[in-house]
Amino acid sequence: MPMSHADTLVPTDSTPGSWNLQWKLMCPACGISEVERAAAGGDHGAVTVQPDRDDYDSPLGTRGGYVRVDLTCAAGHGFAFIVGNHKGEEFVGVVPRV
Repeated sequence: MPMSHADTLVPTDSTPGSWNLQWKLMCPACGISEVERAAAGGDHGAVTVQPDRDDYDSPLGTRGGYVRVDLTCAAGHGFAFIVGNHKGEEFVGVVPRV
C-alpha cells in the first residue's frame, strides 16, 4: 500500500530562522530512507529536464516543463520525483517508475 504524502516527503531539521528548508524523500512503497538515483544510464540518464510545453505530458498530469529524477530505494522500488512549473505554478510529485 502506498504511503501518504506526509510520510513520503518528510521535513528535516534546519537552521532556525533560515530559508534553507530541507526535506527527506522516503520510498513511497516501503518507507525506507535509503534512496539513490536510479541506474538509468548514469547520472545524466537519471535526471532529465523536459521543455516547457502547453501539453499535459508531465507524469503528474500537469502542463509545462518539468524536471524528473528517477530513483530507486535499497529494497528495489523504482519511482520518480517530479518538479514541474507552468505559468508560475509549482508542482511536486512522486510517481511510480515504469
